[in-house]
Amino acid sequence: MTEDKPSLQIHLIAGEASGDRHAAELLRELRKLYPRARFGGVGGRHLKAAGQEQLFDLAEHAVVGLTDVLLNYRKFKRLFDRLAADIEARQPDAVIFVDFPGFNLRLAARLRRRLPTTKLIYYISPQVWAWKAGRAKQMEAILDHLLVIFRFEKDWFAERAPRLPVSWPGHPVLDRWDDDAAGISPEDGAERVALLPGSRRREIEAHLPIVAEAARQMALARPGLKFVLLAADMERRQQIERMLERKGLGHLPLEIRMGYALTHLSRCRLALVASGTATLECAVAGLPMLILYKVNPLTYWVGRRLVKLPYIGMVNVIAGRKIMPEFLQDNADAGKLAEAARRLLDSPEALEKMKGELAAVRATLGEPGVNARAASAVRDVIEGRKAG
Repeated sequence: MTEDKPSLQIHLIAGEASGDRHAAELLRELRKLYPRARFGGVGGRHLKAAGQEQLFDLAEHAVVGLTDVLLNYRKFKRLFDRLAADIEARQPDAVIFVDFPGFNLRLAARLRRRLPTTKLIYYISPQVWAWKAGRAKQMEAILDHLLVIFRFEKDWFAERAPRLPVSWPGHPVLDRWDDDAAGISPEDGAERVALLPGSRRREIEAHLPIVAEAARQMALARPGLKFVLLAADMERRQQIERMLERKGLGHLPLEIRMGYALTHLSRCRLALVASGTATLECAVAGLPMLILYKVNPLTYWVGRRLVKLPYIGMVNVIAGRKIMPEFLQDNADAGKLAEAARRLLDSPEALEKMKGELAAVRATLGEPGVNARAASAVRDVIEGRKAG
């Protein structure tokens, strides 16, 4: 165990649900290395539960898309200024930025000017390989270390920002897999489909009506089919329950679950999933999926002109081809999803082929122990050693 001074301070900055969870998992490993350190910053409920002395909950303010960012600019500016002033006053030994690039890269640039000796570490790189590739040079100029979660990112940065130290511990979703719990069949033997409309409020507002209506159509066409809907927390669960009641879909053969996502996914045959980290959780579970995403039309129009990738689902990006169907914007239609799901459920051969494709994706994510390796890399940076 590493001995640490009681004055050691490490701040973590996470601004949305997925980053909050990743950061909390990293914090738990850092506390093993630095049991006497103080961990400050901002995040959400997961970071707070992990022991963060939280200035405020930034994750609750998460937004989706360009229009939401513009509408909430003044609020984010106030939060940004408050957080920056607090970090500058405390002068921590290290600040770890987790995803949330629009906010975090600006904060890192300011702290680099104001706190030249503080170690600035970025965990879960902005997807600059998809758009805004010029940010790589900015990151090279302001960061002490970058931790990436996809293997190809390490080579990408080595080519475009060679002076930026980068390490790849693997993808943290691997640490959530419980082999003892995975693969357990439900006692009733029912055929199940997972519904994953997203973890943020606005994502759920956009996607839940689509996946719930698709589920209704599937249940009518396939008696005995059941659904498992995964909610990020109690607040999101309550939002989902209210929306289902308002839309007259409260009678669906549906279980709403929180926690142990991979265990629940392993009990399903197919998933209807909003693009995001959940697609990789499905990949780790070996669960075939239909990927959907719907945002404000202006956000989509701008995004399609800036993003250089032909796919939105991360499993397809990693595979380099469309191994899982995508239903975006106007194609994110309940009828289309229900029909595609019906064809797949009727074709064991197609589902097995998709499982094979997902196994190849999973193999690129690394090995379990990701958070411990990431924490070790952070320790090396703080203590002036070369991180692996």
